[in-house]
Amino acid sequence: MNELQRAEYLSVLGVPSYVPRFVLPLAPDPRQAELPPAEEAAGPQQPPTASGIAHNPLPHSADQIITQPVQNPEHNARVLDEISALTDQTKRPQETVAVTPSPVAPPQHSVKPFVLNCWRIGEELLAVDSHEPGAALPLEALFNNILRALHWHQLPRQQERLQWPLTENRFGPAEDASQARDTFSSWLEASYSRMPVKSIWLMGSEAQDFCTPIPLESQVVEWQKARLISMPSLSQLLRAPELKRPLWNLLRTSYPTETRAE
Repeated sequence: MNELQRAEYLSVLGVPSYVPRFVLPLAPDPRQAELPPAEEAAGPQQPPTASGIAHNPLPHSADQIITQPVQNPEHNARVLDEISALTDQTKRPQETVAVTPSPVAPPQHSVKPFVLNCWRIGEELLAVDSHEPGAALPLEALFNNILRALHWHQLPRQQERLQWPLTENRFGPAEDASQARDTFSSWLEASYSRMPVKSIWLMGSEAQDFCTPIPLESQVVEWQKARLISMPSLSQLLRAPELKRPLWNLLRTSYPTETRAE
């Protein structure tokens, strides 16, 4: 192996080569490394032979260069006919088809605007009440009376208000029931996952139709570690006082300890 091959192998392996410029102290005597064989000097260029010229496809003189193209009348006539046909197709007016915009299909089940009043009572309750926009009713007072009957009126409280549709779009199509169901059921699942409670009250038709994460096969349904209880809304209780007695019986059955008379 000569010196050039050795240096090339070391560079490929990532080993740096070090060549001192002078003899280091206590170093052995230097020796001449094997050098690669000297390349033979190239001789003078020989003029091209006749056989090489014969096999060379390039022209060697001005006489071999054709300056005028070969005239072919039949080929020229065929090209002109093709150009004329393309020109006629370009000039021919194309028939325009009138496209009528298709009307936007109305939603399958349109939903009237509504409001959901939501209360979170400590770790006991998440109540979702259906409320008609613009109805001036003492909903807060009635809800406080229900909490006082269950001895939950002193627990920490958080209140939230949701409305449908989320954004008013007077120029677009109305949003249907499936979109409302996806929106509010996802909200209820996320709210419960963030802060679990023991009971979830779905008060009114909108809360029961759009907020429930599972089908309500009965008035009290178990879901995860909470109870889903369907009951009339606060507005219905105020407008139809006869619904209060069935509600009280439902609360006594569901919460026997909280509703026990002292």
